[in-house]
Amino acid sequence: MSINKRLGVESLLVTLLFTLGFMAWNVFQGMLMTLNHTPEMLNNDSSVTLLQSKVAFGSIARWDTTSILVAAVGFLLLAAAYYGLRSGIQRWTKRS
Repeated sequence: MSINKRLGVESLLVTLLFTLGFMAWNVFQGMLMTLNHTPEMLNNDSSVTLLQSKVAFGSIARWDTTSILVAAVGFLLLAAAYYGLRSGIQRWTKRS
């Protein structure tokens, strides 16, 4: 069984574009949510110290070896699935 290099590169590029598009969509949604948010701090809490102890500003995301490996394996599995689907479609259309 030979590997089609052109289709392999296409699979990696499509997977990369899909991943970047997903990230861009999440950033865009976060920007929209930030723009449309109107806090009502006057009527909710009278004490600022109580409010400061309840609000969390962001989170820290640490990338350890396991999460990097899971992301890399997921990327390669998505690329392999795309490659298999495209090569199957090519074989099916050649038979017809």
